[in-house]
Amino acid sequence: MISNEFNSTIYKDLFYKWLVAHQDDYLKDNIKMEYVEPYKRYLALSFQMDKIYGQITIWNNNIVEEEIHQKEDKKLLFYLHYTIIDLGQCIDMFNEFYDNMLKHSKIKNTTIALVCTNGLSTSVFASEIAEICELENIHLKVVSMSIDRLYDHYQKYDAIYLAPQIAYKEAEVIGYTHHEKPVYCIDATLFAIKDYRSILKNMRENL
Repeated sequence: MISNEFNSTIYKDLFYKWLVAHQDDYLKDNIKMEYVEPYKRYLALSFQMDKIYGQITIWNNNIVEEEIHQKEDKKLLFYLHYTIIDLGQCIDMFNEFYDNMLKHSKIKNTTIALVCTNGLSTSVFASEIAEICELENIHLKVVSMSIDRLYDHYQKYDAIYLAPQIAYKEAEVIGYTHHEKPVYCIDATLFAIKDYRSILKNMRENL
């Protein structure tokens, strides 16, 4: 029993040193390793990319936590924890963490403007669609806004969706945005019955 605890302590220290020793390799993938201020109960390292960051926390009780977050909203994208058995296990688990960092860094987060006259009637739709995207891990952000605000900020969005009550402005919006962004009209029936999933499906198909 004492031998197992001693080995776990050695593996904990070796794993931390192994992570630090490979920081030049991380840079090849545009990942910058940074030291997290040590605490008496753990050692930790962060891994920074443009849109996401990860952290490895090695606790004194030989538990390792791996987590990946989006920088914009701190959303948790990946979480894993395990008890150290040996160094090979730690390296395998780190490789899983590292592969997920690379995967999430390549995911494009699409942002859609959901537009009505004053932004009020589409706000509920934006909230409901956001909830579905969160539950199903869909990388799509929908922002509700007024037609006036759209004209000032349309460059920020990947696509524009008009609520049925302003569908008649489609040609005007296309002209104003100089065909720089795709413009769609939400199906009036789907909007009326609040079929959020079908609207989201249409959005994803169009994209």
